[in-house]
Amino acid sequence: MTYLQTMAIFTGLALGLPGLLGALVVVISHQNKLLSVQLGGFWAQILGGGLGIILHELSHLLVAVLFGHRITKVALLRIPDRQDPTDQSLGYVNHAWNPHSLYQQAGNVFIGLAPVLICPIVMLLTTKWLVPVSYATLLGDLTSGTSDPLGRVVVWLLLMINIAIGGFDVSPADLTNARTGLVALAGCVVIFSGVLALFSDPTTLAAQLWTLLQPWYRTFVFAGAVNLLVYFALRCLRHALR
Repeated sequence: MTYLQTMAIFTGLALGLPGLLGALVVVISHQNKLLSVQLGGFWAQILGGGLGIILHELSHLLVAVLFGHRITKVALLRIPDRQDPTDQSLGYVNHAWNPHSLYQQAGNVFIGLAPVLICPIVMLLTTKWLVPVSYATLLGDLTSGTSDPLGRVVVWLLLMINIAIGGFDVSPADLTNARTGLVALAGCVVIFSGVLALFSDPTTLAAQLWTLLQPWYRTFVFAGAVNLLVYFALRCLRHALR
């Protein structure tokens, strides 16, 4: 019973809750991409989300390398063939792995979902770097200074819009790749939960994981809030142009 509780707690806090928060961000970001196309046509998603698309593909690339996959072909940003209706890819990372390696197999889940994991971190770190006064205010420090320079704020806004439009949108190919590693990931969870059950009781584990992962949860919430603001801005712009 303790083992099952441990596995449920680990799965829920380490995978389930981040997965739910990430899914919400992806849904909002997908709407941002659709709105950008509705406002400015095909090129709007490139001009308004190009840096986000590059970050998206770099996320796949980085995590694929971390899991020991062999990179075969990369396009960080590309223009699809408009004469081919099946060509809709704005970028890709092709990779190969050892089907007998549990680690590399499980890695497919994280590779497929890599942008959802990395883009929130980039958004938060970019905010801390470019607009530190606003970042400190967001954390509740009202004594950090007066305001951030306007130029930095503009650059920050452009980067946030780019990531919100082009960074998070998980493609069917990404989801297919992620599904190939689910069985291996489940095996890893079963093994790791058994190890945790040997060294910690469920109540203590839940408290420790909650404390450890709270910054991760807040990062997702921040990314979701930024994406939501971009969504409302795009909706207002679309309404104003009608």
